[in-house]
Amino acid sequence: MRKSIFAMTLAAQAVLAAPALAGPADPQLPLVASPMELSVPADWHLGEVAGLEVDDRGHVYVFNRGEHSLLEFSAQGEFIREIGRGLFKTPHGLRVDDAGNIWTTDQDTHQVLRFNREGRITLILGRRNVADTGWYDRGYTVAHLNAPSDVALDSQGNIYVADGGNFRIVKYDRNGERLATWGKEGTAPGEFNFPHSIAVDEEDRIYVTDRENGRVQIFTPEGRYITEWTGFGNPYEIQRRKDGTFWLTDARAGSIIHLDRNGKILGRFGQWGKEIGDFGFPHGFDFTDDGDILVGEILNWRVQRLSPVKPR
Repeated sequence: MRKSIFAMTLAAQAVLAAPALAGPADPQLPLVASPMELSVPADWHLGEVAGLEVDDRGHVYVFNRGEHSLLEFSAQGEFIREIGRGLFKTPHGLRVDDAGNIWTTDQDTHQVLRFNREGRITLILGRRNVADTGWYDRGYTVAHLNAPSDVALDSQGNIYVADGGNFRIVKYDRNGERLATWGKEGTAPGEFNFPHSIAVDEEDRIYVTDRENGRVQIFTPEGRYITEWTGFGNPYEIQRRKDGTFWLTDARAGSIIHLDRNGKILGRFGQWGKEIGDFGFPHGFDFTDDGDILVGEILNWRVQRLSPVKPR
């Protein structure tokens, strides 16, 4: 079945203004970096750390491209368990929702999986090892995905998947029934060149990092284009903090960027490299209750902790 594409009303009233963002001389964020020591079992190794999330207990979930892909640690980095062994090929996005469910996206199995707190699969989106847009036949719909990269939920429990290889967003209801899709490959508003990550704000506006187009596009829950933010390189992961501000990783610049709620850059931290405080493709990240930021790296196979500099 051909994917349905929402008509994009470019002259619609913008809820958010598209700002002119700062350039290379962005202010440096007052953060100090340290390695996060993770006590993986003997002879286990992290691979490329693609996803990282912190749950309401402070537990840290690391989604990596090693033999043991999805690992849970205590807030202090003590190993708790492995989840879903053998299910993943190329781990990518990771989210933990308010109910403690663990959501994974895999770019080679072309699936989104939801695990409950006990580690049991409770929802499957996409068909394993099948990359396609989906089809309709004899009264039922098969909604395939192609290299899904991230997932997010709105206040109603609706599910949004960044379907990267299909250059679109797929919206499902809370039970996983497909409701709508929007987007296609391109550079115009509402089009994508690899939608990479998704965040949702308190008014259910949908924020999508359009990685290769170097922008964040903002939509209504129905997929109507509102506006876009530009000026920060190639945005990879996006997270919205409780204070309403946003954070991005620019993996190619080796930095993490702080934005206000209108998309203006407040500062950035990091550069390309191997030392502590440098990054090799920073990707997934999340926040701890004590105000730190945990950042996973693709090329350096590690997690770093960024802590606010304490005033003297």
